[in-house]
Amino acid sequence: MAAITHRPASLFLVWMTAACSSGNLSSKWAPSAPDVLFADPPEGTVQEANLGDLQTPGAFIFDASLVHTIALELPPDSVAALAEEPYEDVLADADIDGLVLADVGVRLRGKIGSFRSLAGKPKLELDFNRFVDGRRVDGLESLSLNNSVVDCSYLKEVLGYTVFEALDTPAAQTSFARLTINGEDYGLYIVVETQDDRFLKARWENSDGNLYDGKYVWYGDDRYKLLDFAEGSDLDYQLEEGEDVEHADIRAISEALEASAGQPDFYATMGEVIDWDLAHRVWAGEQWVGQNDGYCINKNNYRVYFDPEDGLADFIPWDLDYSMLRDADWGRDWDSPAGNIARACFADTACRDAHRAVVADVLEAVDSLGLEEQMDDHLAQVGSLILSDPKRECDRRDIPAWHTYVRRWLLNRSAELEQRWDL
Repeated sequence: MAAITHRPASLFLVWMTAACSSGNLSSKWAPSAPDVLFADPPEGTVQEANLGDLQTPGAFIFDASLVHTIALELPPDSVAALAEEPYEDVLADADIDGLVLADVGVRLRGKIGSFRSLAGKPKLELDFNRFVDGRRVDGLESLSLNNSVVDCSYLKEVLGYTVFEALDTPAAQTSFARLTINGEDYGLYIVVETQDDRFLKARWENSDGNLYDGKYVWYGDDRYKLLDFAEGSDLDYQLEEGEDVEHADIRAISEALEASAGQPDFYATMGEVIDWDLAHRVWAGEQWVGQNDGYCINKNNYRVYFDPEDGLADFIPWDLDYSMLRDADWGRDWDSPAGNIARACFADTACRDAHRAVVADVLEAVDSLGLEEQMDDHLAQVGSLILSDPKRECDRRDIPAWHTYVRRWLLNRSAELEQRWDL
């Protein structure tokens, strides 16, 4: 996939340049032609909000050099509705960098770890075409605003997705924004690209497949159910995009895993239902960024897309706020992951050897990123906003220690994985 960089000339003009990516990490799902990467919007859609070139969706919103301003106005009825049904869209008006939009859909996000009400620092989803059919902002249908309440550095997601992008995986784009709601300052947010049908179109040559959410089912209190294959939870995967096939595609993975785990033909059999090449890169990425709440370690925060071109399931990383953590912190061990497919893989000689080879490529790719310099750039950009965030849940005095921790992770993680994998 081409590496995309953006250079904004003004609010309404964004230039895109593309350069060929390097390294040994390649993927069959990443189209190479720019017109495939960013296809024209459907006929008849409302092209409101020309924040950028609509041929390159998100070019302005996800420009890493900008800190956006987002102001939401929620009428009393919407505020009351979110208190009753926080995950249902309500009407709001939005001002994004001076562009005013009426009738935007707003709902709360997050579950046990990061859910907050409007009284705190809520995780939010903005849906631009929920109430205005076909409307896009900078070519985007929606935006996810993450509150960083479990990451006082405000950097883990931004740097983590940078790693996944370098590994040629379908990683979400990110940026920063200052948010106000009804005139009240809600501080600094991480803007994350929503993984919707437009996300699929930008990354797969054929975006007509099924996209499922592997996030846990929450019962509204301390009870929840993690989702994994071959555990009788196939029907609990939420279909995000695509056609309802009664979870036949998910069940096919579970059946293959049940039949092959621990058997000599495991790697070949599972290769008929999942894209091993991409799975290895996503899981190696999870390990590098210390994603303790992802598929491998916790059977959580992952998406699965069934590519119609080859019929295989593609793993997609998601929700990195619980990253840069040690496996032992959660009573886990990377040598025996919690995710059923990953655990069976690491116990299989052929699969483990293939994964080890990918880890070597991953370390080479990550070490070329200059992540410490990127961290310095981010802190120069938003460091004062982190300290002044009125809704943050960390003591101001503790924030430098969080940044020191992140920096040490960036400096030491590759060496740690070299030792773990004997590279």
